[in-house]
Amino acid sequence: MKLKYIIVAATISFLSISCHGDLDIAQESQLSSSSMWTEENDAISAMYGAHQYLRATFSKGLVYWGEYRTGLWGPGNHNGLSQSPRDQVYQSSMPSTHAYADWENLYRTINQANLLLKYTPGISFSDEERKNEVLANGYFVRAICYYWIARIWGDAPIVIEGYESASQDLLPVRSPVSEVYAQVESDLEIALELIPSGVREKKTASPAALNMLMADYALWMYTVENGGETYLQKAETAVSNVLNDGYSLSADYAQIFDVTSEEGSEVIYAWNYAQDEYTDGYPIDYQFNSATVSPVYHWNPIAVGTQQQWTFYTEDYITVLTENTSDTRLNTNYLTFYDDLMAQEFNWTNKYKGSWVNNTLILDADIILYRLADAYMFDAEIKYYRENYPGAIGAVNTLVERAYGNPAYYPSSLSATEVKDLLVKERMREFPAEGKLWWDFIRLDVVFDMNPYLNGREGDTNILLWPLSDNSINDNPNLGGQTPGWE
Repeated sequence: MKLKYIIVAATISFLSISCHGDLDIAQESQLSSSSMWTEENDAISAMYGAHQYLRATFSKGLVYWGEYRTGLWGPGNHNGLSQSPRDQVYQSSMPSTHAYADWENLYRTINQANLLLKYTPGISFSDEERKNEVLANGYFVRAICYYWIARIWGDAPIVIEGYESASQDLLPVRSPVSEVYAQVESDLEIALELIPSGVREKKTASPAALNMLMADYALWMYTVENGGETYLQKAETAVSNVLNDGYSLSADYAQIFDVTSEEGSEVIYAWNYAQDEYTDGYPIDYQFNSATVSPVYHWNPIAVGTQQQWTFYTEDYITVLTENTSDTRLNTNYLTFYDDLMAQEFNWTNKYKGSWVNNTLILDADIILYRLADAYMFDAEIKYYRENYPGAIGAVNTLVERAYGNPAYYPSSLSATEVKDLLVKERMREFPAEGKLWWDFIRLDVVFDMNPYLNGREGDTNILLWPLSDNSINDNPNLGGQTPGWE
């Protein structure tokens, strides 16, 4: 699959364009529909291009918009390093000048999906199912973007027309967040109808990837947006579809994130990272500058690279991760090693660490958005909401057997409070550094307990949202100013 992306990258250079206006839409002279959308391969190349835009958008945004807000992350090794942009996120004190207060890249990605959906129907395909797959991908990419936009900023413009001319209206208004969520749901339902049942791709949309996004969305609507029983049923159906779709848990947790085995049976949807095609991403924050570690210990075992470790788990998070020292996930999620030559202890994660080639760090590990473990934890959460506590415990036990070597690690007699606690704790142990936990904490209603900077701030207006960037507000008077609560 990585080779496919390298080849396709050469065919989609037309997607690398400069932009104009508040939502950064392509200018007419730079994207010509008459020359770019004529054949089947044009649409297929654009489909891969939309996923590349999505990958670039979430390369660091995944954790800044999400997990860094949990309060589980702080300064780097020995609390010696910090950076204001990260500190502000940990502390939920982001200014409107923060780089990730800008939704530009999300809307640029949406525009690529919109163009794909606009022109693909008019192109002849040799296989109609392939055409449906391309269209399903357009809806999938757009749904992901709007789902994140709604959770990050709340009210937001809904743009479903592909912009390719500077004469088009570039100053859309913000729609109520309920309408943004409705757009997500509509896109997902259409995509699920279109996607051929036999698609098993991991770097583009598949039935399982669409069902995972539907389960994620529906659980959010049920728990956070008070959408009612209908959404719990939607989530249950989507999760059941995934659990019965032939995926299987990897026997070795570490292999899920290793470059040599990252397309294993557990992965459902991931962004492709490959040397000479696309590297980088947020995992660069977790490794050490090679000059600070004795050469004999470079990747033996200490993960080193070109910059210093800017952020790492808090002591409270480390306590949760290391509660059971026999947890086999620790070899990936939390390592500690004393460099006797430097007289310093190093702590790091091996998750998404990439490759060490000719004494050079290559950040070529795929970043996973959904894997089968998510489905098991969603299943457990649904059963918890249905007060089927033994069923919830059973779903968790199915997942954590590989961590503890015990198919009945948690007893079926746990109380409701205990089940909720294990849902939170096992998410923390299974998914560190994967960008999920902030959203999990909000859904499970523990976010104000987990982040010390949010304690007592439950009444603050929109405290769980982000401010909107000054650039967007200044460029578009129709947005109506700053997100309430962040003025």
